Amino acid sequence: MSMDIIRQMIFEAGMGYLATCDADQPRVRAMMPVLGDDGKLLAATFPSAKKIGQIAKNPKVEICFVDRKLSHCRIEGKASVSQDQALKEELWNKQMMLRQFFSGPQDPAYVLIVIAPSKISMMNIGEKGYTEVPLT
Repeated sequence: MSMDIIRQMIFEAGMGYLATCDADQPRVRAMMPVLGDDGKLLAATFPSAKKIGQIAKNPKVEICFVDRKLSHCRIEGKASVSQDQALKEELWNKQMMLRQFFSGPQDPAYVLIVIAPSKISMMNIGEKGYTEVPLT
């Protein structure tokens, strides 16, 4: 299994479910990240989003993608908020849905979350366990 399969799954799923920690309570929400050219997940949010504070307190996150065939992948990693303009532009150019929420990559309401994967696991429908996917 390769990162190309994961990239395709993320694209086909369109939506991922990001889990963060809020003290002792997990929080999950739908997001539309893309897998960046450097292998990190890029996602947009608003400055007032509670997930920003949750990530600042505990950067460990997991995001799950499910495709139409019910195969799914789970990506564990560390999240950070970034002001990197090149990454903001990369996400802007790859995720057309952002145009419904922001005026452009320079919009001050557009906050970038970068997730550096530490482990990727995938399970196809009918399989009884996860397969770890190499990060390279």
